[in-house]
Amino acid sequence: MRRVTPYLLSVLLVVGVLLSSVAVWANKQVTNTDYFVKTVTPLADDPAVQAEVSDRLTAAIVAVVDIDGRLDAYLPGQLDFLAEKSNDAFQKLVLGQIEKLVDSDAFRKLWSGAARLGHVAIKQVLTGDGVANTVVAGVLSLQSFIQAVIDALVARGATFLEKVSFIGSDYSIELIHPETLHNIRGWAGVLEKSATLLPVFALLLSALIIYMSRNKWRGAKLVSVAWLLGAASIVAAVKICENIYSNALNAGNDTPIHVYRALTDGLSRAGVQLFFVALFLQVVLEVSHMVKRKSYESIR
Repeated sequence: MRRVTPYLLSVLLVVGVLLSSVAVWANKQVTNTDYFVKTVTPLADDPAVQAEVSDRLTAAIVAVVDIDGRLDAYLPGQLDFLAEKSNDAFQKLVLGQIEKLVDSDAFRKLWSGAARLGHVAIKQVLTGDGVANTVVAGVLSLQSFIQAVIDALVARGATFLEKVSFIGSDYSIELIHPETLHNIRGWAGVLEKSATLLPVFALLLSALIIYMSRNKWRGAKLVSVAWLLGAASIVAAVKICENIYSNALNAGNDTPIHVYRALTDGLSRAGVQLFFVALFLQVVLEVSHMVKRKSYESIR
């Protein structure tokens, strides 16, 4: 039984390496707003993210302003021939202003601010920490972007936009369904404890495998293999979850997957680094064993 036990424990160690890495990463993402914002802020320069935000802002502003409805309100049925041209002209005006915003530092500040508010809302739901705000948990609100565009258009002479209200409607990019956040809020405490206990468990389990192995060299080799497999499983898990998350998103909603990749990039790189450290240990064990065996043979 003692011969089999180290192998059974090594399987448990593979799982422990995976879970401990994910727990440490997830806990940091949930509890550290500054770290979250720092991670996703560079996405403001991502062309795909810029394009989606631009499209959503344009669609939202054009829909709420409703040029057709305004023309019809002034002279019902008499200005229909102007409606299409007026809509196109207004849409081009809005899009041009949005493009200027996207190319400015103001866009990056707005993106960073939206990310911070979004994370604070998520953190408040999951942990109860932080001050509750008006942003729905699980989304990146575009309200501040819209207001920036409207202010710029008003400054250019479109003063009628001052009377248009965007309050009461939530224009946002959903990262995770709010109901899902409420369903997992009870696990936030478990996650925090796991981030501390699981890494310790993995290290103690590694020591136990070596201790229970009759041949300590084989035990150490078994541990290095388990860490190799655990590291590989981290990278694989990130990719599998990305595919699942991507399939769950609505068509045209690509920003969340870019956020996911930014957030998990550090976890993937940690898995790769851990893999090479374990591989290096494996090589050291093999070389040391060969040297020891040759030394023993030369003595004989």
